[in-house]
Amino acid sequence: MRYFIVNLAMHLLITGIFVMLTCIAAGRNRRKKTKYAIAYFFPIVFALAAILYIVHFTAPRLMDINSMINSNYYYNTGTVEKIGFMKNYFVIDGQHYFLNPLHNSLQEGDTVRVKHTPYSSFTVEIKTVEESMPGTGEDTAKETT
Repeated sequence: MRYFIVNLAMHLLITGIFVMLTCIAAGRNRRKKTKYAIAYFFPIVFALAAILYIVHFTAPRLMDINSMINSNYYYNTGTVEKIGFMKNYFVIDGQHYFLNPLHNSLQEGDTVRVKHTPYSSFTVEIKTVEESMPGTGEDTAKETT
C-alpha cells in the first residue's frame, strides 16, 4: 500500500511538472519573450505530453484509490512471460502488472496467481501456483506464497 501511495505521488508530481511547463511556455509566448520560432510550439508539446501521461499513468492510479481503500481486487492466473528491466513490472498473457521492485522474486516461466487493482494493474499479492501433473488424480492447483 505504501509503494502504491508513493508511486501515485510521483506520478502526480510529474504531471504537475508537465502542466507547469505548459503554463510557463504559454506565458512566454503571450508576453512575446520567445526568441526562437520552435519555442512557440513548446506549450503544445508540453500539453500533449501532460495529457498522454495523465491518460496512461496518473488517471488509472487515481481511479484505483477506491479499490485500494475498499480492498476490491481482481485476480488473474497465468505464466510469467517477461519481467521488466528494473523488476517493477511483469507480463502475463500480454497484460502488464506493476509491483514494488524490492518484493519481486518472480522468474520467467513461473505460474502465478495475481491479486491486482482493476485500472492500473498494480499488484497487491502474488502467489506461486504449483500445477498438478496430469494423470495423478489431483484436480486442484496448490498455491504457495
